[in-house]
Amino acid sequence: MAQLGFVVVLLDARGTPGRGKEFQDVNYGKIGETEIPDQVAAVRQAAAARPYMDLSRVGIFGHSWGGYYALRGMVTAPDFYKAGYAGAPGALGEEAIINEPNLGLTSQNRKAYEAGANEPLAGNLKGALKMMHGTSDVNASLSTTMRMSEALIKAGKHFDQLIMPGQPHGTIPPANIYYFNDRMLFFWKHLGGPQ
Repeated sequence: MAQLGFVVVLLDARGTPGRGKEFQDVNYGKIGETEIPDQVAAVRQAAAARPYMDLSRVGIFGHSWGGYYALRGMVTAPDFYKAGYAGAPGALGEEAIINEPNLGLTSQNRKAYEAGANEPLAGNLKGALKMMHGTSDVNASLSTTMRMSEALIKAGKHFDQLIMPGQPHGTIPPANIYYFNDRMLFFWKHLGGPQ
């Protein structure tokens, strides 16, 4: 993406491991509530010292849980993110092995599961969105993308979708190159090149 002229910012919001318990525990029991505000603040801070960064053309991309957060950014910060590409997005209602250690059982922490769900916020979408999912993904099931698609359709929101037949969670050749190129073309189309 940098070779196409995009400024690329890669960061971990509070809640990620490796920086101490206090930093890691920020989103414990409330996934999806603190991460996007942290990322928006970090991009704004980076841009404050870099006048060449154009905050009117900010995009977000992620795969797997990064895909969840790409969707999250598009529906919780719709005035900030102008384009988002969510690859094989996860969802709080699935992948219990990942969610339950942080959120507990749904019956014990229903409010957190509801607060972190993207589908109810589909109506907030303003920018360009594309979702990709492989039909043979056993890590993040295709149903997560289908439920988000249904929510967007019910909300009257237009979006793009790429369904990759037979692809697992991590796309394999030659589909991985197709996926990579599709992301680049998407952002070039919706955010434009250098100005």
